[in-house]
Amino acid sequence: MFGKSATFAVAVAILAASGCATIPPDPALDNARLSLDAARRNPQVATYALAELNQAAATLRQAEDLAAHGGRYDDVHQLAVLANQRAVAAQDVARLRSEQAALAAQRNATDARIQADISQRQAVAAQSQAAEAQRQADEAQRLAAAAPAPYDYQRRPNEPLYEAPVTSVRAVVGPPQQRCWVERQVVDTGSPGINVPGAVVGGVVGGILGHQIGSGRGRDLATGIGAAGGAVLGANVGRSPGTVYTQDVQRCENVSTVGRLDYWDVTYDFRGYEHHVQTTSPPGRTILVNAQGEPRV
Repeated sequence: MFGKSATFAVAVAILAASGCATIPPDPALDNARLSLDAARRNPQVATYALAELNQAAATLRQAEDLAAHGGRYDDVHQLAVLANQRAVAAQDVARLRSEQAALAAQRNATDARIQADISQRQAVAAQSQAAEAQRQADEAQRLAAAAPAPYDYQRRPNEPLYEAPVTSVRAVVGPPQQRCWVERQVVDTGSPGINVPGAVVGGVVGGILGHQIGSGRGRDLATGIGAAGGAVLGANVGRSPGTVYTQDVQRCENVSTVGRLDYWDVTYDFRGYEHHVQTTSPPGRTILVNAQGEPRV
């Protein structure tokens, strides 16, 4: 294009020198008009590069106005070339922005699908939780409906009663409980080889000395402290330098709940059949029952 423009410029100069008054139009104007028309027909340009298209159109109008008013050829030519470049650039910008918009739309669609999948999984989980809660509620209702009503052991009006001999009574206690206490323990953090005989002798001597202090519970406490201290001193006799000390250690054990009864399991015989009943107090030698052998109070 620039070779044709240079040839055209030489031809114009020759015509001007020969005295010809008519100068042929610049082909750069036609190129700019074609490029601008192509950009206007491109729908992407109107959507994504409208500002660039308007700028190219404005530059082409400047070139045409300058040519119509007898402006210098070089100025018209430069404006026409610039208008053509801007029209082409408008299409390039529109294509690039369209691709970017398509990528952004694709990312948004992917994010929307992911979010929809997450929402669907959450909905399924919520539905499963609701179904499980309903199942538990139905089960609780079924158990409540199936649970027998508490039996009334009160005597009915005009109901004849009989004495049934009690054959066995078993006291049922609650589950075992855990009891804990704190005791003193000798700890050696120094070199191995603790003086065991020395610790034993020291503990005995310290206990005897501590037993001489106070009375009652205070004497017992002093005895324990004296025994622990004597054991520490005896353990360190004849050893290389190290650290032997006592510390509080918690001990626990399971003990039966003696004295706390849950109920009495009573077995009695009535008319050749063995019956069972649970009472909150120990029964006597006999228990009152009705004609069916049911306990009455």
